[in-house]
Amino acid sequence: MKDEQFIEVANHIKLWVETYGNKRDEACLFISGAGANSSFWSERLCNRLVKEGFFVIKYDHRDFGYSSKVDFDQYPYDVMQLAQDALSIMDSLDVKRAHVVGHSMGGFIVQLLAIHYPERILSMVSASSSTSSPKVPMPPERTWQIFMECKPQNNYDKDVDGFLPVWKYLNGTAAFDKELAIEYTKNIYARQEITGPLGESHVKAQANLTDRTAALQQVKIPTLVIHGEEDYLVDKYGGIQTAESIENAKLVLIPRMGHIPFKQEILLRFEDEIIRFINKNKRTP
Repeated sequence: MKDEQFIEVANHIKLWVETYGNKRDEACLFISGAGANSSFWSERLCNRLVKEGFFVIKYDHRDFGYSSKVDFDQYPYDVMQLAQDALSIMDSLDVKRAHVVGHSMGGFIVQLLAIHYPERILSMVSASSSTSSPKVPMPPERTWQIFMECKPQNNYDKDVDGFLPVWKYLNGTAAFDKELAIEYTKNIYARQEITGPLGESHVKAQANLTDRTAALQQVKIPTLVIHGEEDYLVDKYGGIQTAESIENAKLVLIPRMGHIPFKQEILLRFEDEIIRFINKNKRTP
């Protein structure tokens, strides 16, 4: 069973939330990255977890997708406030603890939750993310160039050809599934106007992030770190360092995978790793 609703969080902001399965089951909360909506997490992934006996939650961040839009310059927010949004969703759904999975900026959020609210986390997955350490190599110059070459004008038919080179680049060295990328882009446009860089305010929200390496060394929560070997946005060392910082964390580096997988074989491996890990750390019989 799937349910869709808006949940109000701080300052009358309404977040679009999708849930799957039975609320009495152990919860899994999925957190997308900057400029990504809830559809980043596939229906296949959610339904597979429901069959395994989990209650699945995913949502659109504030300022993206179906959720409330914010004038960032007038009402700025940071990643810690985005972490509070995740907790507000859990509270509204009466979820005391959850397995929490985050991709990219969502990984930053998962890490902050584990550091500041460990009592709410059953296990955590940090994917395609980092510790925000200055030791993590910056993206290559080509990354910024290809982002700047994409200039959306809120016209899907005209804009899609500008997004496809970005998605192909972020896919890594695996074969590129163009149709998968087209569907991903269609979903973004179906939920909101796109007239500039995706998730621009989410990038601004990360400005005050500091190195979490030392704080993560105090985390005792079961942790899986996943990273693509060919991630040209967040260097794989970001994932390696995250895993090295957390006691007994498991690290999975996926060959040929980039920052966002647009290849079904790679995407299935990515989802399999998440499901296997969450199942291993399931608390209910």
